[in-house]
Amino acid sequence: MLRLVDTCACANRWRAHSEAVALFCCGLMLCALLVPPWPGATLVLLTAMIAATAGARVPARAYGRALLLPLGFLATSAIGLCFSLSWADGLHLAYSADGARTAWQAGLRALAAISVTMLFAFTVPLPQWLALLRRLHTPEALLDLILLTYRMIFQLDEGLAAILRAQRNRLGYASARRALHSSGLAGGALFIRAIVRSARLERGLAARNYSGRLTVLLPPTATRPRHLLLAAAVPLALALLSWFATHPV
Repeated sequence: MLRLVDTCACANRWRAHSEAVALFCCGLMLCALLVPPWPGATLVLLTAMIAATAGARVPARAYGRALLLPLGFLATSAIGLCFSLSWADGLHLAYSADGARTAWQAGLRALAAISVTMLFAFTVPLPQWLALLRRLHTPEALLDLILLTYRMIFQLDEGLAAILRAQRNRLGYASARRALHSSGLAGGALFIRAIVRSARLERGLAARNYSGRLTVLLPPTATRPRHLLLAAAVPLALALLSWFATHPV
């Protein structure tokens, strides 16, 4: 999934408009957190989905797959809020209307916030949002740590795929007992590989006379004032629409 997100972030139509996308996502996130769940969070969810698939041309299947896992966590949490167990005079399962209302409202807000987060992840490449963080005066050491960690994740993902492929070719998952044994071996090998690669990375930085900042070549930005205005206007319109929907004149 991480590779899919990174590929979409580098190939979508909005990849050169990171400033406007960041402002747009910030406004949508504030709407998801502050406006009433209905209809505000629902409008934020629909806006984020339309912006990702129709605006940035992110594949709808990829965007939907990214939402499935957090949606499963939200559904599990919602079930826990809707029902309660009581052990007084035996086991009793009771439905809570207040809990269901809380689950509905919290679930809508959380799903809207997740959709905005996915929109940002699918449309802004890593070098672009590192540049945004640098403009916000984020410490350079933290930016370098983010960049190196991001690179290490891809390297470890490649290593894990190679280990699992080799184990499957040797029937390492033919039974439950062998699968457990193979999983332990894969985890140990991946841990050793992470230590070795981090040591190599540290030596490589020292050999290149690392001075406290990793320079990343950025493409020219295509953001114009009209893009920033539109990025701020859409969340503001959603907030006003939600407010008038819940406070009719």
